Parts: sequence; structure tokens; C-alpha cells
Amino acid sequence: MPGSIRVARIFGIDVRIHVSWLLIFFLVVLSLSDQVFPSRFPQWSNQKSLVVAAITAFLFFGSVLAHELAHSLVARRFKMSVSSITLFLLGGVANLTKEPPSAKAEFFMAIAGPATSVAIGVVGLALTALIGGAIASVPNIEAVGAITRYLGEINLVVAVFNLIPGFPLDGGRVLRSIIWGITRDRLVATRIAARGGQIVAGLILLVGAGFIFGPLDDNNWTQAFWYGLIAYFLFNAASASLQQERISSVIGTVRVGQLMTPDFRSVQPGTMVGSLIRDLVLPLNLRAIPVVAGDRMVGLVTIGDLRKVEQERWSVTPVDEVMTRIEDLPAVSPEDPLTTALERFGATELPLLPVMSGRSLAGLLFKESVIGYVRMREMLGLEGRR
Repeated sequence: MPGSIRVARIFGIDVRIHVSWLLIFFLVVLSLSDQVFPSRFPQWSNQKSLVVAAITAFLFFGSVLAHELAHSLVARRFKMSVSSITLFLLGGVANLTKEPPSAKAEFFMAIAGPATSVAIGVVGLALTALIGGAIASVPNIEAVGAITRYLGEINLVVAVFNLIPGFPLDGGRVLRSIIWGITRDRLVATRIAARGGQIVAGLILLVGAGFIFGPLDDNNWTQAFWYGLIAYFLFNAASASLQQERISSVIGTVRVGQLMTPDFRSVQPGTMVGSLIRDLVLPLNLRAIPVVAGDRMVGLVTIGDLRKVEQERWSVTPVDEVMTRIEDLPAVSPEDPLTTALERFGATELPLLPVMSGRSLAGLLFKESVIGYVRMREMLGLEGRR
């Protein structure tokens, strides 16, 4: 997801935080410290409420991460690789390199997340009950109970919300897996589940509108805003899923190797930015150039990378300092279906993808080439044909 940074690596999966996560983290802390905890514990000082709120918010997002890790680990069990997990404004998302291979795989992958949230919720409420019967003289036992209660309640809410049968929510994926298993047609299942997602988004929007037409206070406007934001996200995600499936049906079984460009220009590590711009970027109008050491690609330098360098430093700045390293680049192989490349392009702003054969660069796949190819097949009415 563009605008995210890597903060950790768990079970070999990159954990990334989108900039929008900072906003929701701040709002959660503010809500807990200004409303939730003061109403439950009026004897607490403002400082104590703020500290406990911050700890609770971190643990809440830890539980969101656990939810996404559950999806990811089950996906791996069914031979689906997971490139990363991203925490963002509306929760988290596990970025799969390909769609589930079967209805069974999708069902278990989808249900794993809500099941984990339910487990965390039950444990949280059970700990709250145990803490409630503890000796009152135990230091900070009340604050621990406040944290476990909130985590228990919010994780059950997360589980229930995610089980709403609207794609791409977990419940929508469960619904798609069931329809897929019955009809043996994933495209039909996706259409039904995604339409369900659009309908659910409309219902959520109506609920948000109800707050606007209710009593005019700040809390109602805030509720309306969040319901509207969720509805917007869900409708767009469901619509994007329909578009993706439509494109997949048009592409058929085409592979990346059929559209990649094996003839490309590259530079070696140590090449100065000034030389790159003078010899390749300007005369050939290139927007991205691979950095290759021998037969091994080590990175990619784009126009955006070059713009970060002041012009007076072009002659003394090697491309190594500004390039995006290969470990941080989405990539495909010549044997990958073109749909995989489309998914990768959807998760990046790069104009091209490196096509890797092992650790060697086999070619480049340009986004414009893929888009043009899809449009041509649509114009010719070639759906699902090689």
C-alpha cells in the first residue's frame, strides 16, 4: 500500500504501518482518555487516563495485527504467500500475492481472523472477571482491568463487524467461499459477494445518515463521519473486486512473460545520478531504470527518487543512495499469470514491475502495456481465451 513504512517482520512477513494509522491511533487514544475511561473511572487523573489509553490503543492494534496474522498463517497453510501486513485507517489488511486456490482455502483463511478476534475478546473478558474478584490492594489492578475489558469488548465488536456478509470483509469472503463451493464458479461467487458488499455499504451509509438527522451534537456528527467513511471504503473495495474479476475473465490464462520487455536499459551500482540523467533518462525518456550488479538486480531508481537529489549534488550522488532496494520492490516471474501483476500494480505507484527469474532480472513489465493489452482484448471481445 503506497504511503506505508515497514516497522517489523514477523514469521517472515513484513508488518507495515500506513500514515493514516497515526490518525486512527490518535483518535482511539483521545476517545479512551477523554470519554471512555473518565466515564468509568471518574477518580482517575487526566494523566493516568491518558497513559492507560495509550497502552490500550497499542494493545488494540496488536490484536488487529494478530487478526491479520491469523489470515496470513492459514493462507500459507494453503500455499498462498503473503507479502506484507499493513495497518491503516480502518484496521489492517494482509496482502496476498495471489487469490485463494479453492473455496476451502478461502473459507478457512477468511474465518481465521474473526476466530482470533473472538478468542482475544473472550480471554479479555475472562481476565476482566478474574481481576474484578482480585484483592483491591493490588497496585494498578483497576487499570489492568480497564484495559482487558476494553480489549475484550472491542475485539468481539471487530469479529462481529468482519463477519458481515459483504465482500471484501471476512464475512463476504466466507459467503463467497460457500457460493464458490456450491456453484464451482468463482466469478459468479465473487459477483454475488461483491454486490452484497455494495448493499451492506449502502445500509451502513443509511445508518450514518440517521445520526445526521438525529439530535445535533458533536458525537452524532462524529458517528456519522465514521459510518460514512466505512461505507465509502467498503463500497469502493467491493467495486474494485468486481472490476478485478471482470479483468481476470478478460485476460484468461495470459502469463507475464508474454507481455514483459526483455530488452531494457540498466545501470550499475555506483553510477552517479548526473550520468544516469544525462545518458538515459533525458535522451530515452525513461521513468524507471533497474540497477544491476552483474546478472543480479539490486534496486530500481525512478524519477521520484532522482527528484530527491539537489541538482548541485547530481555529480557526487551514486544511484545506490536513492534507489529502492530489490527487497522493497514488488516483483513477478515470467510464469506468473497477468492477474498477479495487476494485483502488484494495485499495491504500488511504480510504472513498471521487475520480472525476476530467480535472482536475475529477466525483463520489465510496464503498467501501460498491461492496461493497453486489457483494453484491446475487451475491444475484441476476447474473454477468457488465450
